[in-house]
Amino acid sequence: MEEASIFSFLVTFGVILVAAKIFGEIAVKFGQSAIIGELIAGVIIGPSLLGLVHETVTFKEIAELGAVILLFEAGLSTNIKEFAKAGGWATLVAFMGVVFPFLFGFFVFQAFGMTTNASIFAGAVLTATSVGITARVFLDLNKMDTQEAKIVLGAAVIDDVIGLVILAVVMQLVSGTAVSFTTILGTSGTAILFLAAVVGLGLLITPHVFKFVEKMNQDFVVFVIGIAFCLFVSALAAHPSIGLAPIVGAFAAGLVLSATKHGPKISEGVKPLYAFLVPLFFVFMGTKVDVGIFSSGEVLKLAAILFVVAFVGKALAGFVVLKKGIDKLLIGVAMVPRGEVGLIFASMGLTLGVFEQNIYSALVVVIMLTTFVTPVILKILIARSNKALSNKR
Repeated sequence: MEEASIFSFLVTFGVILVAAKIFGEIAVKFGQSAIIGELIAGVIIGPSLLGLVHETVTFKEIAELGAVILLFEAGLSTNIKEFAKAGGWATLVAFMGVVFPFLFGFFVFQAFGMTTNASIFAGAVLTATSVGITARVFLDLNKMDTQEAKIVLGAAVIDDVIGLVILAVVMQLVSGTAVSFTTILGTSGTAILFLAAVVGLGLLITPHVFKFVEKMNQDFVVFVIGIAFCLFVSALAAHPSIGLAPIVGAFAAGLVLSATKHGPKISEGVKPLYAFLVPLFFVFMGTKVDVGIFSSGEVLKLAAILFVVAFVGKALAGFVVLKKGIDKLLIGVAMVPRGEVGLIFASMGLTLGVFEQNIYSALVVVIMLTTFVTPVILKILIARSNKALSNKR
């Protein structure tokens, strides 16, 4: 029985990896993020279609580890100094890019008769921003040095931190704690204090730890200690006395290590681990989508309305920039993709039982659509901007 179980596990693991890469490659060929392909792979090989992969405790835990590595790499890729220097406009765009989608999502779910907790969580899902897709478009079109790109990238970093705080607050609320201003303030304070303490103490302690580590003669020891630090801080965040998500700790750990001289080396070492584990997380998210649910007109209606408010909520954030000569619509649209962060939020809502699978499926479709359409619209807006500049000359 044990041998059969191991056989099944290894075959399933292999199927997931191959499917993730094949469909990821197809997505890239069509100018989309590999994330989209990995999600589609999960839908196809999951229970609702081919039934090749089913959720198990082991699969779920490995996928969760993938989410931790994902946020660890996000932290490693974030420059603390650049974050500190983020301008007022970037901060304002990030803040309003959270407020608008949250309120829109909350009221849409309330209108559909959902519970307060489900409405709050849905709003939280829509606050996320995945700037990796946007950054790729700016890079491909040689627009990374523009004011719009700098505002968007600065806002995205701030948005990540705000999003993690919101996630911490929402997780407390859905755990049964009464919804009140005091609760929200207390949970927000805990999340911010945790991030500040980890970053502050981490910056003081890690240089001394790595001085000792550097004296070791084993291969990849700096990378291994970096991963261990990530796991310890993630576990600390998830401790019942703190009550945050492990990914909050993973992001904080990455942020600390990004400021050390070993940050680039650890980030380089994480890449193969990222390539191995993170696609598993996205395929796992895809397997949770029940295709049969979309025969329901109510679910399709909800997905369509959520997509509109998800797009408009972020796009409006660009218009808070009052600086002359700035393409406000370009900034707003650049904040639209939800990507991996939105998926993590949605998966937690499903796991915690905040909403049913049909709501989760609708949210995944919304996240995928925002990721699909943004690069196309951005290219059109940038081409329009280039044309306007050439006409002025």
